[in-house]
Amino acid sequence: MPPAKKLTDQEASTYLEAGRIAKRIRADFPAEVTEGKRFLDFAEELEGEIIAQGCKPAFPCNIGVNEIGAHYTPTPSDSSEFSSGDLVKVDFGLHLDGYIIDTAFSVALSSVDQKLVDAVNQSLRAVVQGLKVGDRVSEVGRLVSAVSQKQGFKVIENLQGHEIRRYVLHSGLSVPNVPNLDNRRFSDGMVVAIEPFMTYDFGGGNVRESATTTIYKAPDGGRENITSALRDFHGLPICERWMGKVGSGVTKRELEKLKKYPVLMEEKGAPIAQAETTLLFHSGRVTDLVS
Repeated sequence: MPPAKKLTDQEASTYLEAGRIAKRIRADFPAEVTEGKRFLDFAEELEGEIIAQGCKPAFPCNIGVNEIGAHYTPTPSDSSEFSSGDLVKVDFGLHLDGYIIDTAFSVALSSVDQKLVDAVNQSLRAVVQGLKVGDRVSEVGRLVSAVSQKQGFKVIENLQGHEIRRYVLHSGLSVPNVPNLDNRRFSDGMVVAIEPFMTYDFGGGNVRESATTTIYKAPDGGRENITSALRDFHGLPICERWMGKVGSGVTKRELEKLKKYPVLMEEKGAPIAQAETTLLFHSGRVTDLVS
């Protein structure tokens, strides 16, 4: 893996500002996950707040309820509501001029799942507090798994963290949440999303693709014969309900021709909890940009 390109102080400053905005939204919106709230209203309110703060969504707001692990966003006709007993994951991202922040939180709408939520939050804190520039990538999996084993939960093995670059949400480095032999190291210039996922011991510990897709990848901006509306997304993920608001001339049929991100579900149907922050490796320090 080639070394990360060092960030300029201006780039680091932009990440810090984007992180401050994400942190405010991250603090405010767990309280909006309430019984009877429509998924669609929640997602549009959160994305609206991102725009009101001078940023743009880096991808559609993901709402994963219970066994849904990732890649579900409400469609324009979605009438689903949060229910008592739901375990809700909210994964959102924003960017300032392409400098992306990725973060997520979980809310247990009953006390049944609170211990699982607490454990995944604890594992994220362990990584944030323990990781240093120069550490092996495998250190993340060691820290996350130590918490999960102590608390009696399973890590979702095939959902991982990832490196971020300007306008590129998943770039190069993947960061497993389980121990492995990856001797690559975190270096100055990296921006990395750390996102542990956990489930119960009766779960399979992996996710599988479902037949449902609600999120698509916008084409790379350099591709010919794409609409200006799609080009404006710079290759980032998009969804159907955005098309009438921030784009024009893009139909559901055209979306279906793009790369799909199928909804991911726990293989045995067990509930999943998630926590996520974005870390900045700069000038020999690790800065938690969100949590």
